[in-house]
This record gives sequence, C-alpha cells and structure tokens, in this order.
Amino acid sequence: MRNPEQHFYEFGPFRLDPQKRRLLRDGEVVLLNAKAVDALWILVQHPRKMMERETLLRAVWSDASVEDANLTVAISHVRKALGENGETTEYIETIPRVGYRFLADVREVFEEPASLVVEKHTVSETVIDEEVFSTATASRRMNAVLLGTLILVVVALSTALYVKRGSRQTAGSGNTTALPVRSLAVLAPKALSAEADISSLSLGMADALITRLGGTHQLVVRPTSSIIRYTDGGQDALDIGRALGVDAVLEGSLQRANGRVRITVQLMDVRSGAQLWAGKFDEADADIFKLQDLMSAEIADALALKLTREQRALLTRRPTDNPAAYALYLQGNYFWNKRLGELEKGVPYFQKAIALDPNFTRAYVGLANIHAAISAPSPEAEMLIEKALQLDDTLAEAHATRGFIRMFHHWDWVGAEQALDRALALNPNSADAHHWRGVYLSLRGRLDEAKGEMHRALELDPQSAIITADIGQLHYFAHQYDQSIDYCRRAQALDSEILIPHFYARDSYLAKGMEREAFAEWLRTAYNNRSVTEPKIRAIFARDGFRGVARQQLDYYLGPGAATKPSPWSLAYLSLAAGDKEQALRWLTRGYEEHLFMLPFINVDPLYDPVRQDPRFQDILHRIGLRS
Repeated sequence: MRNPEQHFYEFGPFRLDPQKRRLLRDGEVVLLNAKAVDALWILVQHPRKMMERETLLRAVWSDASVEDANLTVAISHVRKALGENGETTEYIETIPRVGYRFLADVREVFEEPASLVVEKHTVSETVIDEEVFSTATASRRMNAVLLGTLILVVVALSTALYVKRGSRQTAGSGNTTALPVRSLAVLAPKALSAEADISSLSLGMADALITRLGGTHQLVVRPTSSIIRYTDGGQDALDIGRALGVDAVLEGSLQRANGRVRITVQLMDVRSGAQLWAGKFDEADADIFKLQDLMSAEIADALALKLTREQRALLTRRPTDNPAAYALYLQGNYFWNKRLGELEKGVPYFQKAIALDPNFTRAYVGLANIHAAISAPSPEAEMLIEKALQLDDTLAEAHATRGFIRMFHHWDWVGAEQALDRALALNPNSADAHHWRGVYLSLRGRLDEAKGEMHRALELDPQSAIITADIGQLHYFAHQYDQSIDYCRRAQALDSEILIPHFYARDSYLAKGMEREAFAEWLRTAYNNRSVTEPKIRAIFARDGFRGVARQQLDYYLGPGAATKPSPWSLAYLSLAAGDKEQALRWLTRGYEEHLFMLPFINVDPLYDPVRQDPRFQDILHRIGLRS
C-alpha cells in the first residue's frame, strides 16, 4: 500500500508536496503561504475542470469565515509563484465571476518512503524529524535504529538535567500539549522596580524578542504595535492572548537592582491555559543585549523551532548596541503607530537615536516613515530610506517604506509594486508590507485583492486601529457603506483617539444620505472655523444641511479672514460637498501641480463620481498613471 506522505503532483518544472504544504521548482522551494498552496492543491487535483469560487473558499478556509477577496489574493500569489505575469495563462485560467481552471497536464507521483523517523524531545514539545538513510543493507538500518534509540535516551536525560550557564537559570515544565505553537504574543514584562526608564526597558525587551523571533519566519509573532496597549499590566495574559488571537503568550516580570537586570518569564498555551515553559535570566545592567540574546535562543528552543544556521544567527542580531538609542527608538515608534495628530512627535526621538548610533537602521526607517507620511515629495524621506537600505538591504520594513514612497511621492506604480513584493519576499509576516500593498492595490482599483492584503495585515496585527480603519475605507471605495461604517466603529473601539476612522465614517454616512450622522463625524474631526461659533454652524446645518456647511466653510477659507488655507485636496472636497463641480476640478488640477499626497485616491473615491467622466478629471488620472 502506498504511503500518502510520499504522494506528489508534478506539472512543468514544478512539484507540489501537499503533505508538507510546499511547492518546489526544479527542486528549489518556492515562497508561497499555506493557504495559497492549499488552493493550488485543489486545482491540480482537478486539471481542466472549472472549480467554482465558493467551492474553493469552503475547501481552503474550512476552519474560518473569510471574504471572497482572500481567494483572489491566494490565486494571485499562486500565479506569481508559477511565473505568470498577467499576460500569459499557462497554468491557471480565470472564469470571470465564476471560478478557476488548472490548464497544465498534471502527473501524480508516488515514491516509497526512504526515511526513518526519530523522535526528538525538547523542553516545550515533541518534534518529528526525518533522517535519510542508505538502503544498501538491512544491518546499517538496524545500527541506525539503535543509534536513534541511544540519542533519544541522551536527549531525554539532557532535558531533565538543566545546565546552569553563567548567571542564567532556566526551568521548564515539559510538554503539556500536543498542539504546536504557530502564533505568539510577547508581552512587555511587568516592571517591579521604580526607575524612570524601567517601562522603556521593559517594552524594549518585548520589542527585541518580537523582532528576533518573528525574523525567523517560523511562527507569526504579533508586532509591538499590538502589545503596546497592554504595557500597564492590568489584564490577564491569557485574556490578552485570546484578544490577539494567538496560540501562546509570553509574559513575565522585570527587576533592576544592584547593577543587574533580572527577568522571569513563562510561556503559556492560550488554548489550554497550561504552562509550556518558564525561565529565569540574570545579567549585569551593562549586558542588556546579551540578556536579549540568551532569552531569544532559549525561547526558540522552548518553542522547538527548527532553525537553519542563518535563522539561528537572526536570534542574536541586534538593531543597535546602544541601549539609550534603542529606548528613544521605541518612543518614536509609539507616536508613529498613533498616526494622525501624533505623528510628528516621533521625529525628535528618532533623530536622537540616530545621533547616538549613526548605524541604527530601524531608526532611519522610522524617521523616513514619518517624513514620507507628512510631506510628498520628501527629499528627507528618500535620503533616510536609501541610507537604511545601504546599511541593511535585507530589512523588509525598509523596502516597504520605499514602496510607500514610490507610490505616493512619485506615482511610480511599477516601482512601488516591486518594492512591496521585495518586502514580502523578505518577510511574509510583515503587517506593514501587507497593509501598504493593500493600499497600492486599492489605488489601482483592484479592490478585492486589496481587501485580501488588508485582512492579512489585520491577521498579523489584529489590534491595529489604522489597518482596521483602512479596511473600512476599502469598503467605502467599493460602495459598501454599511460595512465601511462597521469597520470604522471597530477602529474607534481599538483607539478612541485616532481620527482617521471618523473621516471615513463621515464620507460613508454622506454617501448613504445620512447627513446628521455625517455632520456629527465632521464636528469631531474638521471643525476649526473660529470665525463662527459652533451653535451658529449647527444652525447652518439645520437650515441648509451638509451642503450649506460645506459652502460656509469654503467661503471662509477662500475669504480674507482665514488665517490658514487648507490644501487643494480639502478645498476640492468642500467644493464637491457644496455642489460646485467646476471649482472642485480646478482644485484637483492645482492638487496635481502641487503633487498632493492624497490625489491618487480620486481614482476610487465615490465622492468624485459626479465628475468622473469629465475629460479634465480623466486627464488628471492619466497624468498620475492611474487611467487604464
């Protein structure tokens, strides 16, 4: 009887291994996520047969309820892995609005197993490895079995006897669950000391572990932006793990005393509540990065991560050797994650971090992010991101930021896609790269694919208010206003101070004809007209509706009394809201001349539907490279 573990599908230069969920081309592994492999597997099992979208969705995501866009993105990734560029259709044919068909000849291959399974115990769980043996003689196989048994005994004894290394002590509770850990949240250890900078040190320890463990690509680790809201230590770790949707959570405590830093941590299984592993670490205050190195290695071993030599090296790779620079970087990153209203507060922190360590790559990326978001074009952002890439061309976040700059600062859509694809190739679990690729796809009008990328970003960073809000914006672009408002409300629940979801909700309410709700959102975000009191603007709304408010605002900003004038983008918005199409088109033309950051959004924003067919509007789209 054939062993199903040795069942392969071959087509062209490709071999699909469904058991290991991987695709190979000429023997080399092709980068493709598990869901995309599953979709390909279903298609190759039914060559030349049309598979309906609904059938594929149910088969690939049998364990979850997802949107149709997820399938579009999965097939897009499969096509890219197979070398299809949109112009050729050698493997997968799309039947519009119906499904997909696999076109190539498929060969099923069965191979006799040529491996012996050796069980290897670690602190946290049991792992099965394959060791390939020669089939020359039966006696060599028997020797191998005996050797494997001996190894098993030695490893078991080693697991029971912990070795004390220097000042570090580690203790484990053994494997308590057969379920592997695929996703992890690393919480900042609770500070037990009273020093002023202990909170930054605690968050820095968590951020270091997140970066290092996530960089191995062996499991999904929630980003720092997801766990930063839990630094007050007021919530139960397992509850946090459930809120973040992870398999396991790492929590602990941190104390600094007598020139030493002591950290106690435990790895908890969120699904069962059991402790998987625990460790104690004690190092001199000056050796904080050494402590991070030791913790990273121990936790990777506790998780039974099977790492290559290069991946193992990533566990001890330090973004900087300057603790003060690292603390400043964390502060800057906090304000970057707040986005609108808080963004520029991060600038001095990143600048000081770079001053302390001129080779601090991530600080350059953080500072470039802010400059790229507040000004377009931005020579500062360009210079900073090029410096970051000179220091480290393998940093996915740097390529993601370059994609953002190419997209908004240059309207270079080819360059943007290449940079974002490079970022995802380097780190498929980068929430930022998936997020910005979702923005890119939305601006190109590929809304279903954009939703898939955005939802993948939200899976990786489920507590991100900005990603949640941008999914709401995507639904607004698709004229799905109720869904848009729902996601905006979710974003506001995640962060009551963030303003962006109020803008998106305002426009969705306006599109639905719900002017009262739109006006309420507008009051929360845009009302700063000091020439008229709030009661008076409310009276204008009661008499003339939202159009009257927009006209009053427009007249004020274009009159002599305004201290500052909004951007052409805002003036175009007010003009359309006031019903003045001609003036809106003039401001959009001015926006093109000034290279407005937001201008590409007119390609998909329903607000501009009244002028969408105007030749002047089409000309602007053509000049920014978005007209088909």
